[in-house]
Amino acid sequence: MPDLKDIAARRVQAHQINRLQFEAIDRGDVIIKPFLRPCRMKILIVADGYDGGFVNITFGRLYFSLSALCDLLEHSPDWWIKYDLTKVHRQTDPLGAADRNGFRFTEAGFDINQYDQIWFFGARSNINDGARLSDAELAIVARWMDERQGGVFAVGDHYDLGASLCGRIPRVSTMRKWSVAQNPPSNVGLNRHDTLIKGHDGFYTFNDESDDIPMTTRVRRYPLWSSLIFKRRWAPHPVLCGKKGVIDILPDHPHEGEVIEPSAPAAVFSFGSYTNKPEYPEVAGHREMPDIIAWARVQGDHTAVSDTNKGAANAKEFGAVGAYDGHRANVGRVVVDSTWHHWMDVNLIGRPRGPADEVDPVPDDDPKAFGFEYSAEGRAAYARIKEYFLNVAKWLGAPAKQDCMFMRATWGIVVRYPLAELLDPRLPLWELGGYARDAIGRRASRCTVYSWLLPHFPEWREVLPIEIEHIPDPALELAAPNWEAFETYVLGGITRQMLELAYATSEKESEISEKRVADAMAKGMALGAAIFGKDLERSREASSRYFDIAARGSRKRMSATTFLDGR
Repeated sequence: MPDLKDIAARRVQAHQINRLQFEAIDRGDVIIKPFLRPCRMKILIVADGYDGGFVNITFGRLYFSLSALCDLLEHSPDWWIKYDLTKVHRQTDPLGAADRNGFRFTEAGFDINQYDQIWFFGARSNINDGARLSDAELAIVARWMDERQGGVFAVGDHYDLGASLCGRIPRVSTMRKWSVAQNPPSNVGLNRHDTLIKGHDGFYTFNDESDDIPMTTRVRRYPLWSSLIFKRRWAPHPVLCGKKGVIDILPDHPHEGEVIEPSAPAAVFSFGSYTNKPEYPEVAGHREMPDIIAWARVQGDHTAVSDTNKGAANAKEFGAVGAYDGHRANVGRVVVDSTWHHWMDVNLIGRPRGPADEVDPVPDDDPKAFGFEYSAEGRAAYARIKEYFLNVAKWLGAPAKQDCMFMRATWGIVVRYPLAELLDPRLPLWELGGYARDAIGRRASRCTVYSWLLPHFPEWREVLPIEIEHIPDPALELAAPNWEAFETYVLGGITRQMLELAYATSEKESEISEKRVADAMAKGMALGAAIFGKDLERSREASSRYFDIAARGSRKRMSATTFLDGR
């Protein structure tokens, strides 16, 4: 007689093994055939601080530390992109966790062109600081931003913290308040940028920044073309677009800096031999400018009683995240943030243990020692915040890296369960594209798909709405095709070509040629665009019947007697 309990236990174990194996494949930890190697994105992370002082950023685990961020990037959950980090410090990492100390862009043997992105975490104040980026260094960075389309992320904190490292970098310098001359917000007083949300005790304390309660932000709304022409649709910037919707939360902090929009769009800059270059280049009559893409709030209930930390504060809203799409001007993209506390361990995974916390220590078993990881609600919020970090890393990549990610994300969807079993190349393109868009959107967000595809069809910018307030009159768009339909067809074309390639690939091939997948990608894009054009023409011809019906209806004459009771 078989042991039914033993059979049931083995079934549960097999189910768990299958689930773990599927999750490993889905993350890209296990190679599935035919394998296409992920893109590699090389990021140089530059930090600074005061040797021997409290304000000194480390890649280890202290108060001003970036260990959780680095761990996230080094273990990216996306199969199509992996990040290679080089962590450098301008002075000395207090825990010895940097790959290099005393870093300078001008040092012998350093080649900036080996990197796709540079992330600057500035702690030192004073734009005229002796340890600031020199003109020679800035010339190297600026040329790389312009000629290699290198992506830059830059952040400081309140007042002029970060000015030494970031305050003179082109574009970065005008997207955030860095120097004293820009009147940045102080860390004290009524006008501080205090984004704390009351802790579970109902009061404001400094270490509320380390609890499991995020702040809520307001995001900029970018219009989307809708298949329902009388319905307004919008999306956030791709950086704040999550798999399940808008990323409208961030860690809170009692004194942040401020993101701004530039006031001199036609300004030029010069550093060393790199001279008279436009801050924001104009291309074909269009000058792309940065946007504030998220605003944070100071709550209106800070009083001497409710806030035992810093007292009263004026309620206000201020820029928290800014973005510049330099690709539209053939230069690199830029993202800035109001504070590095949105990115630091103390605001994500809790306050450091013991004497490492010199500000507002808590016992080792206190909830604030665990940050967002303390509760289920906190972990859910943290997952959304981590999406923001990863979105920044993806969005800052140069155009070639965007194409690299797009191709690998699409290939991975095609050869993975369940689409590998559900899809047939003979399905209509719009159906294939609908499956693919939904599947990619669940992993990379719908906004990412849009931002990957649009640069290949820039002519659509002529009709796509730019501002949510200036969407064309729907009455003028009754018979117009929309981008969403076009996007679906093109994704369908790509999916069909990749499916045919996957079916034609020998099971003995463990790794597929990048060139073969690229050929399928290019042919699929062309196929989708061509069939969309043909179907659009067929639709136009078929629509003539509806125009006729509408015209006949418009000639009808109504009278009041039609609606009167004839009795």
